[in-house]
Amino acid sequence: MPDQHGSRNIGAAGREQSLDKGAGPLSTDACVLRHVSRVSRAVVSAFDPALAPLGLTGHQFNLMMTLGQLGPMTVGNLADVLGMDASGVPRAIRPLAESNLVTVERGADRRQRVLSLTPPGRALLDKATPHWEKVQTELVEAVGANRWSALMAELRILRRAAAECSTRKPVAAIAAAE
Repeated sequence: MPDQHGSRNIGAAGREQSLDKGAGPLSTDACVLRHVSRVSRAVVSAFDPALAPLGLTGHQFNLMMTLGQLGPMTVGNLADVLGMDASGVPRAIRPLAESNLVTVERGADRRQRVLSLTPPGRALLDKATPHWEKVQTELVEAVGANRWSALMAELRILRRAAAECSTRKPVAAIAAAE
């Protein structure tokens, strides 16, 4: 069967290997966006089915896990911790708030919203954690614990580089615009 681009069928692994061989840093085959997006989709599709029986997506579990570990946070702080744009947090939190899993309260500054887990949210997080642990263990074992530690360090470097990319607004410019 031809792949999505109409070329011969060499399978996903074969396509990935052929793309990676000899790809220079400016080759479209070495595109950071492509590779990180593909990894992100693959990881999400590993966690989502494990959490679906509990009515959660991997992204929702990640939000709840972060609130469970770090406690109540403002929308902006949660966005920073998760590497999200703050404007996307309310949309991501809405179904959790509507299900009484997360509360959204006004902060000290009337513009701030503080997010926290509710007792039912904590209970669901506790129930979902073994499902997460099973997938997490399987993925770390497949990659290798040492390699996963090294990958996390490399991903932190990539996140910092993306945050400092010339296409991003400097923090001072953002503050001045508000």
